[in-house]
Amino acid sequence: MNPFRIHIFPLVLVLISLVAGCDAVSPSYDRSLVVEAWFDTAAPMPPVRISTTRSLTDALIPEPAPAGTQLKVVIDDRIIAYERNPDAPLWFLPVDSGGVPATEGALFDVRVEAPETSLRASGVMPPKVTLQDIRVSAPDRPISAVLIDSLNVGLDSLNLAVNATTGYIYPVQVSLTWEDDSFDGWMETRLQPENAFSSSLIDFFLLPSEVFTESSAQNLDNGSLQWEGVYAVPVGSPDSPLPAHSLRVVLRRGDDRFARFITSTEAPDRREPVMNVNGGLGFIGGVSTDSIRVDVLR
Repeated sequence: MNPFRIHIFPLVLVLISLVAGCDAVSPSYDRSLVVEAWFDTAAPMPPVRISTTRSLTDALIPEPAPAGTQLKVVIDDRIIAYERNPDAPLWFLPVDSGGVPATEGALFDVRVEAPETSLRASGVMPPKVTLQDIRVSAPDRPISAVLIDSLNVGLDSLNLAVNATTGYIYPVQVSLTWEDDSFDGWMETRLQPENAFSSSLIDFFLLPSEVFTESSAQNLDNGSLQWEGVYAVPVGSPDSPLPAHSLRVVLRRGDDRFARFITSTEAPDRREPVMNVNGGLGFIGGVSTDSIRVDVLR
């Protein structure tokens, strides 16, 4: 079970040249490689996405890496052969899909060589993380909550328009337990119900996801670590029972560069996440992920 979120980087580099004495403006831009790869401890080698930036006029249309682009992946002393997927040219796939996966502590080095440009990133694979126990609890009755769908602030005034209604939710508490490997790194936890709740304000006061140092997790007497989070399930009335639903639980371990990338992807004041690629754009990381889907019944 190895979920990977594919983050599409809306990154464009535009250079507009103004020619003195001419009425016409000739736009041009320099292209950069964009790569994203997630290598998971003890998991098969993943696909790697490589594209190039585009101009503002068609920035949302991804463009594959140029012809002749080569991807080289080295895990310790092993070279993992990759080739472009002819059916999906944005993706490079391992030639041997059943090859030996990266192990704990292995060094990985990724290089992309393209005409007139190249990029590189490296790191260390973290210890494998495994969910040991999951416990779910909810109150007998829902609670009243203010549901905010949008928040609009007028640019030409101090008026604050809030589209809010009063409704009811079940705050569902979930505790996750995993083995303490004395890893000096970071954890990402996510609670993802099948019907996501739309209010970011409710999510702010609850805790459906978090990125934190593993050393700050709660220590249990048996030597395990524990995290507790809460997500909301909306219902129609104060008498509505908790609806049966499916919950996906994700636990992912990585280093500080992984933590900076994850937290910056959702930062409202940033145009792009914090990247770790030299010579290009994107993120190449070593992680360990475990996830499970559970049925929540009343």
